Amino acid sequence: MIISLWSGPRNLSTAMMYFFAHRGDFKVIDEPFFGAFLKKYELWRPSRDIALATMETDPLLIHQNIENQAKEGPIFLKNIANHLPLIDAEQAKKWKHLILFRHPGLVIQSYRKQMAEYSLFDLAYKEQYEWLLHLESQGIKPYLIDSSKLLENPEAEINALCRHLEIPFTKTMLNWPAGALKEDGVWAPYWYARVHQSTGFTARPESLQFPEEIQEEEVYKESLHYFKLLKKAHHEQIQHC
Repeated sequence: MIISLWSGPRNLSTAMMYFFAHRGDFKVIDEPFFGAFLKKYELWRPSRDIALATMETDPLLIHQNIENQAKEGPIFLKNIANHLPLIDAEQAKKWKHLILFRHPGLVIQSYRKQMAEYSLFDLAYKEQYEWLLHLESQGIKPYLIDSSKLLENPEAEINALCRHLEIPFTKTMLNWPAGALKEDGVWAPYWYARVHQSTGFTARPESLQFPEEIQEEEVYKESLHYFKLLKKAHHEQIQHC
């Protein structure tokens, strides 16, 4: 089994990876296509140089590595949706797909702490929605996860996800020792401080508070459009469960 999470940045995707890592029966891979992404796009990231120096950048070899590891047991892939141009869509049909999304005001508030400039492509909402449509056109129904719902009731949300994936739920997914995973990407020093300090997930409401100037940004307005489409699809998913 290969489970692929398609997220944007600052969407709680690292916590999702930690959930699966601490089950004990899944191998996790942190953004395997990131090196190939940086090779394809001249985009600045804090970890750009070290990622290009240490990661595989050939998408074909990345796919082969994933498939080889999957022969040894189930795999959880944490992916950013703007890495989708690097994947083999035909091969990915065999995967189970999750789409994790978060309100863009909260994403931008967090993301701009490391990124002075950012675009709609950086935040990956459009790519998430287009991937949802593509999968559905192929008769594949991805599972959508709203990060706010995940924060409000992590046990219920992870339990529902496990039922969808037809894997047993275990409470060990919700707690872990503080510190890093050996599978963390080389970008972890820039982005993973909070999850490294945490010892798991406790239920709490996510407050939609962010600076008002974010609402005036064009990238926020564009992202909000796709966020609402993802939210609508998530609502429809709940109705059909």
